[in-house]
Amino acid sequence: MSKSTDIQTAKPTGDLVLQEIWRTKDALSASYGHDVDRLFDESRERQKRSVHPVVNLQTKRRKT
Repeated sequence: MSKSTDIQTAKPTGDLVLQEIWRTKDALSASYGHDVDRLFDESRERQKRSVHPVVNLQTKRRKT
């Protein structure tokens, strides 16, 4: 179970950008029923349909 971030308990002088990130994260998580597997499955499907190149940041190790 995911713990929802309560923005209203944040300090009034808190970082507004960070609060917006938390709101966005909570909304995205809720839209997938707080199921990380569903979230990543949909992300992979969107990646497959995308016309943009996907970069693989894993490097191959050379034998030394």
